[in-house]
Amino acid sequence: MSEVMHDEVVIFAKSPIAGRVKTRLQPELSADESVVVYRAFLNDVLEMVGGWATQAERRRATLAWSGADDGATFRWAEQLGIATVAQGEGDLGARMRRAVEGARARGAGRVVIVGTDSPTLSREHLELAFDVLGRRQVVWGPSFDGGYYLVGVNTEDKPGGGHAERVIFEDVSWSTASVLSESWERASEAGLLSDLLGFWYDVDTFEDVKMLEFHLLEYLERQGFEGARHTREVLLTWRKSGRLTR
Repeated sequence: MSEVMHDEVVIFAKSPIAGRVKTRLQPELSADESVVVYRAFLNDVLEMVGGWATQAERRRATLAWSGADDGATFRWAEQLGIATVAQGEGDLGARMRRAVEGARARGAGRVVIVGTDSPTLSREHLELAFDVLGRRQVVWGPSFDGGYYLVGVNTEDKPGGGHAERVIFEDVSWSTASVLSESWERASEAGLLSDLLGFWYDVDTFEDVKMLEFHLLEYLERQGFEGARHTREVLLTWRKSGRLTR
């Protein structure tokens, strides 16, 4: 791989509009409360990735955005040195393929995509992913629901021609429990060398929020974890008000 190529993390996110984000948190949380927690997750992921990008040379971070412009988010991303691009049209697979292709066009040799459903992801997760991509063509971070919280691609041509993202994002049943298994099978059929990181969790339901409350405010707090400060603030406020005890 050329020495001038960089590593790039692409964050997939969408406009924080009530009724469009974190809808599975309802009815336990209102639509407006769902926006509040979504913004916290988004800000924490942006902060984590932005911090990773500044730790070493030849690193870049990009926010892949869907929906109406959001000035607060765009200003925060700009402050963190994160560029913003549009996801474009199509299903999730088409949009992720486009994201990898865009990163390659910007000079990325290795690309990792993350979403906003895992606010407790750390820079260590990213470091591990890029380490795997030094010897594999694809890496996934499996989540407990059958999907993945992270996917990484080495953008070099695969054996026989073509690129990994032309394979792993096609013919996948998105938003099902078989996303990862289908993606892995697609990679295997194409002869791609793949690997997995450790399991982590997405926060999609109110029960997930209560689990996050314990994991972040109790367990990770005692481990000295300093990330997810926006999410921590929201959860502490809701804990004090009894919002999470239902």
